[in-house]
Amino acid sequence: MAVITLEMLIVGGVFLVLLATIVMRTRAKRKRGYKMNAKVVRSAADQANDLIDDRELPNGGARVVDRIEPSFGDIDSPDETLPDHDQGYATPETLVSEPTVVPSDDVDSAQAIASSPEATADTSPVIQPTVTSATPSAPGTVDWLDDVEVVPPAESAKLPRDEHTRVFSLNVVARSEHGFSGADILQALLGYGLRFGDMDFFHFSEIQSGTSKIQFSVANMMQPGVFDIDLMDHLQTQGLMFFLTLPGPEDMSAAFDEMLATAQALAETLNGDVLDDTRSVMTKQYIEATRQTIREFATRHRP
Repeated sequence: MAVITLEMLIVGGVFLVLLATIVMRTRAKRKRGYKMNAKVVRSAADQANDLIDDRELPNGGARVVDRIEPSFGDIDSPDETLPDHDQGYATPETLVSEPTVVPSDDVDSAQAIASSPEATADTSPVIQPTVTSATPSAPGTVDWLDDVEVVPPAESAKLPRDEHTRVFSLNVVARSEHGFSGADILQALLGYGLRFGDMDFFHFSEIQSGTSKIQFSVANMMQPGVFDIDLMDHLQTQGLMFFLTLPGPEDMSAAFDEMLATAQALAETLNGDVLDDTRSVMTKQYIEATRQTIREFATRHRP
């Protein structure tokens, strides 16, 4: 008969303790596994929505102006061509054609607004203003307008309402995702000789043959394209659209060159880029082709 010694009892006790420890750890791991498996796994779509929401207001605050579709982050690079209607952009073709009031959520071109018989805003002749204050007196305000020399009123210049008008456009797009502020836009446009006027656009006009004639105009690049002069300090936009409506100026080619030079100067002032009518990179070939088209148009419509 085997004799159970003290050493055997000690070894057996140690074995039982180890076995109990292993069993307890195994049960603990299973419990943790059940808790982890019970977690809700968020879908990729939910995570994407969170990213979109986070991008809307980077500083976490609320904007004063209304939401503009689309956000500037949708423009990945200047050479991309984006669909106009889907992205909420105003385009030149509807700014000057149909005699209708264009709803703010459905503007496709620059030719529809200009033929509305109800749009009658006064504009002054283009005389370079004397601005004694180079910068606004306070960010986001237009108090500096008190320092702008008043230009004597003259006969109001109007955009052509003819159905056979031709529109040529350029775009100045902000480099910053925050876009351009209305106060900066207003100061820059006045500084370059434009005046708020017909159709709620800004216009560069000259006295030609005794009459004030619009050389080119500037619209908001985003729908509906017009400006509210009383709310400029609340405006935030991703870009401006310069457009030339022909026939109109006596020297159409000179008007285009003036528009191009002003757009380039404004882009430098506001930290933006000058893009063509499709919001693609402006090339020398595009500029020369546009000039040639304008010369041919001027020849056909010469009085």
